[in-house]
Amino acid sequence: MNNIKGQTRITQWGNSMIIRIPSYIVKQLGLEDNQALTVTTRNNSIVLTPIKKQPTNIHDLFADWQDDGQRDHELDWGKAEGNALPW
Repeated sequence: MNNIKGQTRITQWGNSMIIRIPSYIVKQLGLEDNQALTVTTRNNSIVLTPIKKQPTNIHDLFADWQDDGQRDHELDWGKAEGNALPW
């Protein structure tokens, strides 16, 4: 990914300071509304790093999975071996 440059301002908002991130940067980085970010400083600069949401269950894990249409039934993986749980 190429370096992206933009300009913004820091503004007072209540007891905090905020910045606006230009929409083209948000789009290119795939950020979402209310996205969690870590804030660090490096070489006298502010660094914002997106925190990627980790799936908490099987539904989250496969939320974006697209069926490829190759199977019309469950796959038989064979007899359970070792400490595998029986179905």
